[in-house]
Amino acid sequence: MRKLTDEEALTYGIQPIHHQMDNGEQRFRLTRDTGSSYILTLSAHQSGWQSSHVHHQKREFYIVEQGWIVIALWQQEKLTFQRLDPDDSFMLPPGLPHNVYLAADTVVHTVKYGCVDTDWEAVSALDELLRTETFDGKTFLTR
Repeated sequence: MRKLTDEEALTYGIQPIHHQMDNGEQRFRLTRDTGSSYILTLSAHQSGWQSSHVHHQKREFYIVEQGWIVIALWQQEKLTFQRLDPDDSFMLPPGLPHNVYLAADTVVHTVKYGCVDTDWEAVSALDELLRTETFDGKTFLTR
């Protein structure tokens, strides 16, 4: 077996892109020019919400390796929550505004696919709804 270089991967339209987010999260991405991607997210040492958004064509598949997450789903003005623990997974369909709350020291794998475009639109109204929401690991709390 021979290890491929990043330059060789680029000839297939595959590129590594890594970021440290403003909240301290580290995201390690492997993207393809078709618009699909794999993301390994290492949460910060504190918990918190990401940014609310919607994908109109892309699908997202979440797998929790360590820790836990809560996915906020906003459909027809109704807010629901889905908690995922280690080994849990969740398929998010296109067109559903959402946000993800990562507990401290959580590891999540995300696969995105379904269209070539960036297909990411902020949903600030959902951010406003979630601004005062927090979780203690099991129950939903309102500050």
